[in-house]
Amino acid sequence: MDPAALGNAEWVDIGKLLTYLWIVVGLIVIFAFNMLIGHVFIPSLVASHHLPSYVQRTRILFYTAGAVALALAIFFLVQVIGLSDVLSRFYDSYYI
Repeated sequence: MDPAALGNAEWVDIGKLLTYLWIVVGLIVIFAFNMLIGHVFIPSLVASHHLPSYVQRTRILFYTAGAVALALAIFFLVQVIGLSDVLSRFYDSYYI
């Protein structure tokens, strides 16, 4: 089975699909770093007295940034799922 030839519209959609997929990966990394800093590093450094106790109040900023990154990652993942129909336009079998 040979895939059909690709036109300009398919290449544009594949480019969007891959771009959105990399955006999802980047946003998940941002989410993980924010959760790690807010949930692990700050409380540990405050407990060991390497940071003053008022730094605990900044944890909410890291949690908020993490939640925003996760929400954006979910949004772009839905976009990726929507754009994945481009594969059926030139290759009729998803599974090889």
